[in-house]
Amino acid sequence: MFVCSFSSFAQRGGEGFTQQFNRATVLLSTGDTLTGPVMLHRTEETLTMSLPDNTVRTLPAVNVQSFAVQGERYDQSRERFYYDDFYAMRQGYYYGNPLYTLPVPRRRERPDTALVRVFRTYRWNRGNDYSDFRAPGFFEQLSSGPIILLRREGLVQRPVTSSAGPYGYGGYGYGMPGRTVGYYTDVKDSFFLGLPGGSVVALRNPKKDLLAYFRDTSRRIEQYAKDNKLSFTDARELAYIVNYANSLNAGKQ
Repeated sequence: MFVCSFSSFAQRGGEGFTQQFNRATVLLSTGDTLTGPVMLHRTEETLTMSLPDNTVRTLPAVNVQSFAVQGERYDQSRERFYYDDFYAMRQGYYYGNPLYTLPVPRRRERPDTALVRVFRTYRWNRGNDYSDFRAPGFFEQLSSGPIILLRREGLVQRPVTSSAGPYGYGGYGYGMPGRTVGYYTDVKDSFFLGLPGGSVVALRNPKKDLLAYFRDTSRRIEQYAKDNKLSFTDARELAYIVNYANSLNAGKQ
């Protein structure tokens, strides 16, 4: 577990997706630790860190075990719960856990970008199911293990459609209601399961794919989610579900 503090902003342009943090702690594959301002280049799977001697070091994912960051600048285009606190989930919390005596963590009314976010390196096929090639990439840790819920962010283009005005004019331009009048860049979350061996399982349909992976206890997991009104598509709630699944399958992985 790393402890650090910082601030960040997202740069969105072209095919790249970069986030900047004013402080981070990076654990290298050699076991060494670096601290300082860092930029996370998601598309390139690299970090660039400013060192105390005013030099900049480039760290590809193959050279990084994990890193922690905090203080990302609030992005108003994202719903505020994106900046939720996953600390309890990373410790293994789930509803009904008799070993967890603290109050149930609640959503924060305001976004708190000072919360620590933890990233780990896993090997994956970059979404190409027809390729056996596995390259290292950065994944955000949302739950405890041994099977860990992971999140990746990527840029997507979403359409802007016209809406009819009082005289038939579109709200975003002229034309028939529902017509695509442009596009905007958004950030899409994708979920994965991180396996102890360092590979990942994509959760393209989180409920279906998660229950398929935990096949032997799938009915209990599904009932647990239903009893606690937990969604398989909400990052926070899915982390609870994965922790519960781990508790049922302790020692079986």
